[in-house]
Amino acid sequence: MNVYLLAPTVLRVAPEDLPARVRARFAAELRRAGGFAQLCLLGAQACLDAAGGDGPLGVLWASEFGAVHATRAALDEDLKRGEPAMPFTFIAMQPHLAGALLAQRSHPVTRTACLYLPPDAWSRLPRLALGWLADCEQVLVGWVEESGSGGAAHRSDWCLFQEKPVAGAVRCERALEAENAAAAAGEDWIARIAAWSGPAPLLLRGGEDAWRFTRHG
Repeated sequence: MNVYLLAPTVLRVAPEDLPARVRARFAAELRRAGGFAQLCLLGAQACLDAAGGDGPLGVLWASEFGAVHATRAALDEDLKRGEPAMPFTFIAMQPHLAGALLAQRSHPVTRTACLYLPPDAWSRLPRLALGWLADCEQVLVGWVEESGSGGAAHRSDWCLFQEKPVAGAVRCERALEAENAAAAAGEDWIARIAAWSGPAPLLLRGGEDAWRFTRHG
């Protein structure tokens, strides 16, 4: 089965700029969503805007740490007051809330999943996307990380997988020659595809798994 990748979208947002960026794109629609869900939606919607179309989607994304800021804020607030840590239901819902919000405001969403993965396991995402294409017309795939210490930017990178070739798409296939592929990580594999100009194929490795990306047309 031939699979094609569209609209690799790289989003970097300074933490202090996130609320303004979310308001500018979504007005008040996401005011009750947490920061991690907002970051997911900001990147995912940018990818969908670039790709066009409005067909049914699978939405599959990963993170190493998840809603870090909300977790730290909850612990800090409760521990300062000498109280037990709050229930983490809302924080745990953040990744899944992003999929529900996307379904409400744009495309029909047929299935969603958020995975917590180590950075070198990013190659599980395209493998899963291939399986999902049996039931979904397209699969939106992303890697989302809130900033750590030191003033780093939030990251929300996304791309779209589908079986139909279109102009500007990138053909994706498993590569057997993993030893010849460049090592990539969860936070940069989509960015590397976006920055790649071809025409030679791009080979990227995650763990023991490698993928070949080739310009179509």
